[in-house]
Parts: sequence; structure tokens; C-alpha cells
Amino acid sequence: MKVSDLLREGASGLQEAGVEWAASESAKIFALACGKGWGEVSLWQALDLEVSQVAGRGEVSRFEFLLEKRKLRIPLQHLSRKAPFASLELEVGPGVFIPRPETETMSKAASDFLSGRKDPLMVDLCAGSGAVGLEVCRACKVGCFEVEKMPLPFRFLQKNISRLRKSFFSGSLCVPVKGDALLPSTLPFLSGRADCVTSNPPYLSKVEQPEASFDPPEALFGGGKRGTEFICRLLPACCRLLKKGGLCIIEHESAQSREVASLFRRAGFKGVETLKDLSGRERFTQGVKWQI
Repeated sequence: MKVSDLLREGASGLQEAGVEWAASESAKIFALACGKGWGEVSLWQALDLEVSQVAGRGEVSRFEFLLEKRKLRIPLQHLSRKAPFASLELEVGPGVFIPRPETETMSKAASDFLSGRKDPLMVDLCAGSGAVGLEVCRACKVGCFEVEKMPLPFRFLQKNISRLRKSFFSGSLCVPVKGDALLPSTLPFLSGRADCVTSNPPYLSKVEQPEASFDPPEALFGGGKRGTEFICRLLPACCRLLKKGGLCIIEHESAQSREVASLFRRAGFKGVETLKDLSGRERFTQGVKWQI
């Protein structure tokens, strides 16, 4: 059997199970089973190689085993224990929210704002695996405090900071902080000093994709009928941490953009605007603190 035929069969099974991008997922799962990169598997397909030329029975059996797991809609990131995010590869697993590609836009916006500032300070609230802050630390010089209260995600956060420290922009520092983002007792020494506060908080009112059910509920559901209750409570904490002229950026559902913008204005932010994610959906709201 050709590699292309094996992957086509795998993709067909994934598609029947409702998995999006079934063809690429089949190739990624085969790469995981063989301990290779996705690019190498793509090369095998292009060269029209036989499966026996690149993989033994053990690798094929593992491929079939992983396919069955994925058909149950277990996220691919849980199978590989890794999640790509911008230029990073994060360690993830059951119990920690899997960072999504759309959140990369928030890291880029924060990096652009902080670049060139003298000794900027940043706080990422509800940090989870640390994706947003770690990518900013890679992109520009910053002192970043990553706040996470749940024990298991906090351990992943610590691991990722330790693993990725060597990739940081020269002079950047990333500090894990175990604490509740909503409490004034979290980072009291930073009150009125942060140049930028980011957050990908819980904001869902319901789960539509089966894969999302594997994320911890605390990272998903924002409370209230529309899922925005947590954001409403979070904004005063962001305002407390920011200096005058500091930027706040929060992720939310596209249908919540108008409501969240209103919450920003009521919290005292100026220059409030909505940003779109990589797929063109209104996904982030940002505003500047204008008063001390």
C-alpha cells in the first residue's frame, strides 16, 4: 500500500466522524505515529512511496490506534501533547486549555504595542499554558507576568516557560504567578504600572465543537446568558493593573463584540476598537486606560 492510500483511508474515517480538515489531520497523525514531522510525511506522499519503505507494523498499528482516538473527537493536541502557537510549540494535555490559532492575533497586537518601549511590563490574565505571554516574550523585550489560578494549567505554564526561555527576545523575562485574576491581592505591586494587559478569559455560554468539551470548563464558560459575566468582572482588574496610556486586549466570541466594547467604555477605557482574528471574525476588543 502507498502512503497516500493509507492516509486517504485515514482521512475518510476522520471525515465520517465529523473531523474538520480530515486530510491534513490524517497526515499529522501518521507523522506522530512515526515520530516524524508533517513535512516529511508530505514528502513521502509526493514521492509516492510504499508504506513499507517508511514505516513498520508498529508504526502503522499506532497510526490506526491514534486514528480511533481522534474519531472520538479527542483533540490532536492531546494525542501529541503539543500545540503549535505562532512560532512556538507548547506542551499541553488534559486539564489545560488548548490555545487556538486565532489567539495569535492578540499576541501580535500586544507585541506591536510594546515594541520599542523602555522596559515595558505586561500581564497576561487567565494564562493557561502561557501561549500569549510567551509569544510576546519571543517577539519583543518585555517583563511578562502570567497569571493562572488552576493547579494543573499552572504546572503546564511553568513547564512551557522553562522550555521556551531560550527562545525569548534578549532581555525578556516571563514570571508564572499562581493567583486569581479577579482579586486585588494578585500582583498588588504592579497596580498602575503595567503597559499592557491581555486575557483570553472564559467567555462561552455553550460548547458547539466536540473537541472543546475536552478543555477544562473553568477556561470555557464565562457565566450569564451570553457568557460575558466574567469579562465584566475582569475589566476592573485590568484597569487596576494598567498605567495611564496602557493597553488592554481581551478575547471574546464574535457575537459578543458590541457588548464587550460597551463594557470597555463603561470601565473607563478610551479608543475602544474591535480587532479581527486570522479568519476575519471580530474576536478581540482593545482599549487604552486614560485616567490614573
